[in-house]
Amino acid sequence: EISLTDVSHYFDSDPTKVVANLRGDGKKPAAYIADTTTANAQVRTLSETVRLDARTKLLNPKWYEGMLSHGYEGVRELSKRLVNTMGWSATADAVDNWVYEDVNTTFIEDEEMCKRLMNLNPNSFRKMVGT
Repeated sequence: EISLTDVSHYFDSDPTKVVANLRGDGKKPAAYIADTTTANAQVRTLSETVRLDARTKLLNPKWYEGMLSHGYEGVRELSKRLVNTMGWSATADAVDNWVYEDVNTTFIEDEEMCKRLMNLNPNSFRKMVGT
């Protein structure tokens, strides 16, 4: 299952800002994503999809602990997902502030987690802090 924050290609090719600039009124166009990860396919807004992705992966302890069990590579995956989430902020303004606040609380402000990430992969952790 691949989601919106798994790879940068999705936000790299998102036309939201381009279309907004082409419109005479400057309004942001609506963006919808078809979720076909289950038999009950649903259509959600881009923002809803990014929120769901943050809750089910990046901020889900079961998911991120699973990633961290892979050590160095797990921290790299967390960092990559955070950078890709930031990409949706930059291209489509589709990420709620609470996502970044919760990332900060979970991975940066928690002293034990902070040390753990730094020990496993200092470069990727620094990238997370810089994001």
